[in-house]
Amino acid sequence: MNIQPLKTESVPTPAKPKTPLAKPTPEVPPETATQSTKHERHLEALRNEPAVRAEEVARGKALAADPNYPPDDLLAKLAEIFVNDASRTK
Repeated sequence: MNIQPLKTESVPTPAKPKTPLAKPTPEVPPETATQSTKHERHLEALRNEPAVRAEEVARGKALAADPNYPPDDLLAKLAEIFVNDASRTK
């Protein structure tokens, strides 16, 4: 049986894969920056609105107390919408 001695010469190691460089963060296009600014303005406007709009609450109470509301033609239109919608879901 022939046993070969261990090789002590250096064994080449495989090359490490190059780590890709991080891509630079793209600059925000002006239209996106404008949209973001508009979005922030809209959010701020919403924050400044009262949680309860008293005039709409009063309007709702008045309509609820009115025996003629909703008018018959509106009820007929709603009924038609409901019937048509129900027939589509079957």
